[in-house]
Amino acid sequence: MLASAAVVLAALLAPRFGAVLAPASPTGSPGPTFNLPAALDAQVDQAGLMRVGGIWAVAGPYLLTSTDNGATWRAGDFPSSGGPVPVEPVYVLDQDHAWAIAAPGSVVSVGSNAAGSTASPSAAAVVFLVDRTGDGGRTWQEAAVSGDFGCDTATVSFVDANHGFIMCSVGSRAAAGSGAPSAKESGTVLRTVDGGASWSVVGDAAGLGSGFAAGDVNTLWSAPDCGSSTPTGVALYVSRNAGGTWSSVDLPELSTVPAGVQVCVAAGPVFWDAADGAIAVAVGQSSSGVGPAVWFYRTSDAGRSWTLVKKPTAWPVASLPSTVLVGREWAVPGDGGLYGLTVSGDFGADWIDVPGFGMPENGAFQWVDFTDATHGAAVVSAVPGASFARSLMLSSNGGRTWHAADYGDSRARVPANATLDPAAAGNLADEFQMMSTKDLQAAWIMLSSFSQRAYGSEAAFEAAEAALGKRAGYTYHLGQPTQIMVALTQKGLDSATWTDLTTFADTSRAYVIVATFPGTSEPPQRLIAAPLSVNGDWRVWVVTG
Repeated sequence: MLASAAVVLAALLAPRFGAVLAPASPTGSPGPTFNLPAALDAQVDQAGLMRVGGIWAVAGPYLLTSTDNGATWRAGDFPSSGGPVPVEPVYVLDQDHAWAIAAPGSVVSVGSNAAGSTASPSAAAVVFLVDRTGDGGRTWQEAAVSGDFGCDTATVSFVDANHGFIMCSVGSRAAAGSGAPSAKESGTVLRTVDGGASWSVVGDAAGLGSGFAAGDVNTLWSAPDCGSSTPTGVALYVSRNAGGTWSSVDLPELSTVPAGVQVCVAAGPVFWDAADGAIAVAVGQSSSGVGPAVWFYRTSDAGRSWTLVKKPTAWPVASLPSTVLVGREWAVPGDGGLYGLTVSGDFGADWIDVPGFGMPENGAFQWVDFTDATHGAAVVSAVPGASFARSLMLSSNGGRTWHAADYGDSRARVPANATLDPAAAGNLADEFQMMSTKDLQAAWIMLSSFSQRAYGSEAAFEAAEAALGKRAGYTYHLGQPTQIMVALTQKGLDSATWTDLTTFADTSRAYVIVATFPGTSEPPQRLIAAPLSVNGDWRVWVVTG
C-alpha cells in the first residue's frame, strides 16, 4: 500500500484518448489476450493507492477513486495544468481528500489563498502551488508555498485530513565530466496542520530523499531511491518530532555487504499505520557470486526494530525495474516475462510466481501495487513506444491475469464547472494541436468519431495535418475557450456538426477554441472540445473556417 506519492515536477507527452477499433495484441501465452480498445478507454495520467485503502487515478481533468477494487468509480474534477499532460505529485487520502502540487503559473486558478497561507511572492519566491479538495474534486482551493529552499522533487504524505507533510529533496551536482551520478543530497520538510491551507518549513537535513512517508503526526521516514542516489549504500532516516531533527537508522546486516557492491533503496519506506511499515533494499552481486537480491525489512514497533527477509532476483541492481513492491504485499520481478511477478502476501514467508497475462506485448509496468493479496492495479503503456496511451489495468487474482479498468459513466456524471471546464477544453485543444505536429496517431485518437468520419481515414487525416503543418511552419496560436452557446450566437456551426454535438456530447461543458496560423494565409480552424455524454471522455471536433 502506498503511503506517499512522489513525482518530479515535469510533464510527459501522453494524451489520454480513446478507443479506436484495433486488433487486440496477443501475449503469446495461454492466458487472456490484451484488449487494446478497452485499454484505450482506461487511460490515465497517473494512479496510486489511497492511504485508507482503495485506488485513485488522475485522467486528464478527472480525479477518479474506487473503494471496491475498480468495480465502481467516483469521479470529480482535477485542476490539470494542461499542455503536455502534467505529471504532478498527487496524494489521495480517501475519496474526499486529495492534494496536488504544481509549478507556479502552470495551473488554472482554482480558489483564493486561505488566510495564513505561506504564499507571499513579495517576501520570497513561490516554489510551488498546492491544490486541495475536501469533497472528492467537486471544488478545489489553491495555496502558494514560498521560500528560499530548493525543490527538485516533491513528495507528499498525509496522516489525516488536517496533518500532512511535503519533502522537498535536492540533488547534488556532479562535477562536469566526472561521470559521477547525482545523489539526493538534502531535503527540506514542510508541514500543514490545516489541511494544506498553509505550510511552514519545520526542518531540513542532509541525506533526505524522495522516498518519504509519515507514520503519524510526529514520525517521518525518508530515504533516497535507486534512481536518485549513488548506488553505494543505503541511508534511511527517521524524525520523531515532525521533521524538526533527523537521525539515521541501522538496518540489520547491511553493514556486512562487501565494499563495492551496489546497494540502494528499491521501494519505500512505506507505513500503513503508526507502528507497521516496510522498506525494500536492492543489493547487487558480490565478487563471490552471491546476489543480486532484494532485502525486505519490516517493522511492527514504529521502526525501533526490523526483521529481514532476503529474496534473490535475476535482475541486477543497475537495471532493476520499478516492480519491487513493499507494504502489506511484497513483490519482485519474476522470470515469466516483463509482467511476471514473484509475490508474497505474508511478509516473505511464502512466494508465488504469477505470469501477468492480459498485458500488452513489449511493455513493462510503469506503476503497480496491490490493495490486498488478491487485487492489484497497474499502469502500463497500451501502445508500447508511443507517446500516449497509459492505461490502468486491474487484477482480481493476485496478478495472474489483468484487464483494463472500466470507469463506467462516473466521468459523465461530473457537472459543468465554469472555472475548470474552460481550462480542460483549452488544454485538450493545445494537446491536439501539439500532437498534430509531433504524433499524428495520438491526434487521430483525440478526434470525435464525427471528425474521424469527416476526414475519411486515419491516413487521410495524417496527410492533411502533415501538409498543414508544413505550410504553417508547424506553428499555431490558440484563442481563449468560449462556451459553445456563446460561440454559436457569434459565428454559428454547420447543422451536421451541431447535430452530432447535441447527440453525443455534453454541450453544457463544450467550448470552442479558434486555432490560427500566424504569418500564413491558412484559414482558422475552430476546435470544439467537449466530453462525450455517455462516458465523459473529452474529444475534439474540427471545423475549418
